[in-house]
Amino acid sequence: MDGSSIRVDWTNLPPQLYQLIAQNLKTHIEVRRFRSVCSSWRSSIPPFCASISPNFPFPHGPTGFLSQITVYLTRPDPDPNLNPNPNPSSSSSSPSSMGWLLKLEECADKIRLLNPITNWRVSSVKDDVARNPTDLNLVDLNMVELGKAYALRYTKGSGSIFGINKVIVAPNFKDCSIFMIYNEGKLGFAQIGNEELTLINDQISDYDDLIVYKGQPCVVNKWGQIFRINSSLELVPFSPPIGFGCRKNLIECCGELYVVDRYLGANQQQQTSPKIHVRNASFNFFLRHPLRRGRRIYEADQPKAIDFKVYKLGDEELGGRWVEVKSLGGQAFFLSIDCCFSVLAAELEGCKGNCIYFTDSNDIGFALRELIRSDGSVFCLEDQSINWLSSSPVYSQMFWPLPA
Repeated sequence: MDGSSIRVDWTNLPPQLYQLIAQNLKTHIEVRRFRSVCSSWRSSIPPFCASISPNFPFPHGPTGFLSQITVYLTRPDPDPNLNPNPNPSSSSSSPSSMGWLLKLEECADKIRLLNPITNWRVSSVKDDVARNPTDLNLVDLNMVELGKAYALRYTKGSGSIFGINKVIVAPNFKDCSIFMIYNEGKLGFAQIGNEELTLINDQISDYDDLIVYKGQPCVVNKWGQIFRINSSLELVPFSPPIGFGCRKNLIECCGELYVVDRYLGANQQQQTSPKIHVRNASFNFFLRHPLRRGRRIYEADQPKAIDFKVYKLGDEELGGRWVEVKSLGGQAFFLSIDCCFSVLAAELEGCKGNCIYFTDSNDIGFALRELIRSDGSVFCLEDQSINWLSSSPVYSQMFWPLPA
């Protein structure tokens, strides 16, 4: 080899290679970016058409299906021919290198652009992408996935299903299976095509959050004790309890597992969304939810957070004890209604490190149907202050497309 570069004609790949690549394109964005490379790539595979997932049946009503929601850190792809950095070793983030949060829901052939924290559909943007998000020009953006979430929707009309607090897809389970927290604390398991909704540990109804951590489904209860869920649907203790606060969220940051403990205001700790007495049966539970009979729950009814504590799970070999975290450093935690994720604040426009961005809402269906109005809030660990995101225009710079 003489060190000279070798030119490759990427427009003329073997046909079997196109199909091999296409088999690994799972989202609308991946397909769109692939087809935008050149005319031969575009003609090699059809436009994205996500088949509706096999149904989660309701015996006496409409069926439900899973929609996928993904949060991205987006930034323009740098052009090496424009404004090269004279000091590549500099660790500071230039404005051009900072990004924004983009949250997209993909179901069937539709794309919805959502607020990354509250899940409200974005409508106030500079162009028409809110009305037709498929017009989003994502080709020139560098996109890093920060988190993935799921929502159950009715097949007819794609309306969201009330009463569900969290959904994860069960890894390493046969067929497509899901775990969900519903009815404000019950833990359920369901398989596609099976109308039975298995209630796990029906003596307990105080589960707060679910996460897939190191390839295993995990759940945390309101006391802060984490359990792994094995293939026999048994709960295996993974950590000691924490106690104290009112609602726990699980979040992975830099490969480590954290619990964010939320404290609610006085006289609000026992106030939650309506519950229905449920034993173990089918998806018909959701058809009996009070909101399907016209009851609306407004923001004023939701318990409000007044404080947060953060804990990190220590080394399992040393007993896996919880260690309180006094500072997140340059990281920022986002407690969205359907998923939690972390981001390095220096990479996100308008974002402050050592802060927790959150919403008080706790029901995916309420948020997606916009029955609860919440603009989101930010908690600063340094001074324990809480402010509305709408209180400062700086925070709106985190989200893309930018407000008009």
